[in-house]
Amino acid sequence: MNLVGKIFVGIIALMSVVCLTLSVVSYASHHNYKEKNAALSEQLNKANDEAQKLNSQKAELAKNIEDEKQSYVNMIAALRTKTADLQAENATLKADLDKLNEDLAERNEAVVANTKYIADIHQQLDASSDELKKAKELRANYLRDLAKTMEKLHELSAVYGDLQEQNKELVKSYDDALTVLNQNGLSADASQYGDLPLYPVKGSVETVEEGSDGLLMVSIGSDDGLSEHNKLDVKRGDSYLGKVEVVTLEPNRAVCKVLPEYRQGVIQKGDLVYSQRLN
Repeated sequence: MNLVGKIFVGIIALMSVVCLTLSVVSYASHHNYKEKNAALSEQLNKANDEAQKLNSQKAELAKNIEDEKQSYVNMIAALRTKTADLQAENATLKADLDKLNEDLAERNEAVVANTKYIADIHQQLDASSDELKKAKELRANYLRDLAKTMEKLHELSAVYGDLQEQNKELVKSYDDALTVLNQNGLSADASQYGDLPLYPVKGSVETVEEGSDGLLMVSIGSDDGLSEHNKLDVKRGDSYLGKVEVVTLEPNRAVCKVLPEYRQGVIQKGDLVYSQRLN
């Protein structure tokens, strides 16, 4: 065996020792790793359990925080609403206070004015003692006049009784007159006769100057009781033709104009003109 072979043999022997050592170390290490692995697994399981507990606590804390946050939000909203209400109430109270201050100022002015007025009243009272004496004398005179007035009042009461009796007679006369008017087909409303002549009139159309709706001449005038603006009715036989109004007057004739709002026919020469009072 040469030197190279010996070297190889030595190397192989050395490697064998090294391998054996490594095998022993590996065995020992493998045994320790199993125990450590079991311990670590147990620790890991405990850590997972703890993590689950912590996650559960975290979720519960998050929910509590969210509920607390919402509660704070609601509380802030309520506080804002309360603040707005208090501000509005404060504005109202301020307006009321301003009004009260104004009222107080007015009352102070009124107190000052009343004080001055009372002072004036005292002066007037002091100055009116003589007038009071005169008033007493006047009162005595008034009492005497009152006695005379009472006597006149009794006399007037008797006159009033007589007037009542006269009033009853007048009412009866009015009722009788109203009955007569109704029997003759006349109205008791005096305003209906304001545009009629004072006395019943009757005449005829003498000329029609400007056509059927214009001016016409009638055979009655101021001597018959006509006045300007009197209104007369016109008819031909039993046919009612309308109304005319007196424009100008002469003693024995008058010029009239036709009132179109009452026209019911064509007015011609010879038609009868009359007042409503004519029976």
